[in-house]
Amino acid sequence: MTTLGIDRSPEQLAEELRGLEHVDWPAVWAGPPNPGQALDDWCALFGWKPTSAERVLTVRSGTGQDFALFPVRSAGWAPVKQLGWTSWQSSADDPAENDEVLTQAAETWAAYVEAARAVLGAPSYAGAWDDPAFPEPPHDRHWLTPSDLRLEDMDPYRMAIWREDGPEGRVTVLTIKPGSVRAADSLRRTMIKVTCYPPEAV
Repeated sequence: MTTLGIDRSPEQLAEELRGLEHVDWPAVWAGPPNPGQALDDWCALFGWKPTSAERVLTVRSGTGQDFALFPVRSAGWAPVKQLGWTSWQSSADDPAENDEVLTQAAETWAAYVEAARAVLGAPSYAGAWDDPAFPEPPHDRHWLTPSDLRLEDMDPYRMAIWREDGPEGRVTVLTIKPGSVRAADSLRRTMIKVTCYPPEAV
């Protein structure tokens, strides 16, 4: 039997995305101040509360979802290169269930794409790891995985992208991270993640 660790509904995902529609994204990408009252005040601008300031800032939104803000430089706070969270996670309890976990993830991802469509509109891309139309990274350090690694690892297993034009926008990416099962007795641990990037990260 597979084990669900995180199971946000499609309706909850839509609510989380709606909550981000009015965020001042240039201020987010510029990054937070150091921990203290200034950080609390900065988070309050977006309706967030800081929950951890260890290396990576994590905040809780008004919907109860925890977001992580990853800085460009690991030793600093700002600027921020991405904001993300995990909406779904499931693990196999037996190696025979590894394929079942992927099937469950693909079904959930499809429901999430439809929920996100109601908020963000049609994605600019939605497809599987082996889709010939899968977008290729424009350079080595891009957040997209190079095609040879993607095809070898099936990672991301599914991906949808929504792009907003202009400096006030963001790139929203919904991916299935399949989890590694290189050994015969490995148990697959699969996640569906939402990641927001600055518009120039395309």
